[in-house]
Amino acid sequence: GAWMGSCYCVDSSVVGCLLCHAGCSTDKLASSLAFHPPSPPSYALTTAPDGSRRAVFDPSNGEYIRLARDWGAALAQCEVDEVRTRRGNTVCVLRLRRPAADDAYVGRATLIVSHGNALDAALFVPFASHVAHQLDANVSVYDYSGYGRSSGVARVEDCKADIEAVVRHHVERLGCDPARIVLYGQSIGSGPTCHYAALAGPGSRGRRSERSDPRKRLNVTPTAAYDVGGVVLVSPIMSGLSVISPPEGANARCTPACVYKSCDVFKNFDAVASFRCPALVIHGRLDDQVPCSHGIGLHRLLVDAKG
Repeated sequence: GAWMGSCYCVDSSVVGCLLCHAGCSTDKLASSLAFHPPSPPSYALTTAPDGSRRAVFDPSNGEYIRLARDWGAALAQCEVDEVRTRRGNTVCVLRLRRPAADDAYVGRATLIVSHGNALDAALFVPFASHVAHQLDANVSVYDYSGYGRSSGVARVEDCKADIEAVVRHHVERLGCDPARIVLYGQSIGSGPTCHYAALAGPGSRGRRSERSDPRKRLNVTPTAAYDVGGVVLVSPIMSGLSVISPPEGANARCTPACVYKSCDVFKNFDAVASFRCPALVIHGRLDDQVPCSHGIGLHRLLVDAKG
């Protein structure tokens, strides 16, 4: 919406009222403002005769008939994993392997996608299929807790636990070399992506020289992380509250992002300083959902951190 001149006190007051209504829980406030899972989910899970799980676009939802026609075959190619997180939720992961062979994860790049806030994993599969083909890479798309066929409710801390569990699953169960994993975060998905990349930064005990067994790169902390090979941020956010604040300027001290800075969530502006892996930032200049200034700002912080 339009900002009232150079004063943003009204906007901060509104956020304050919303925070009080959420019981002063920034996690609940973020959940109500940032997470908008498709309801009902775009896909259903079925069980094949061999016991494996498969995903199909929900045949009972007429909205997805065209998707089922055009991309149903691509979704049918996805292997489905249901991964337990440290917070007790079960996260649904849709995996596209290239080629479809048992050793596809050995020596091949794997993208782990944290999608935008209004999608679920199946809705990302058409683009994921294109990326997998163009890059000859494995692509895995997971649903946050509360999205798609994942259990639980979408919350900030659950999102962090979700990506930790998904990466761990790829390394420990699928045999991925962490150095060949690239984390791809779009929009709100940049939050969990930056969280993991920062967790795998200075605090990680993993080292790329430990080539004999990549599983030994695991940090021994409760929220353990592997050294991943890279990060791609598409239309990323600086932070949760930055999205509902104007670009910072000389008179920006009373913006929500400034007033409630200590309560902010997905503080990507802090997280990027801890990255040890290469990072690519992509942001459209005409983005009307997340201003391009967010991507430019994060890129600048990444450059400064490397300097």
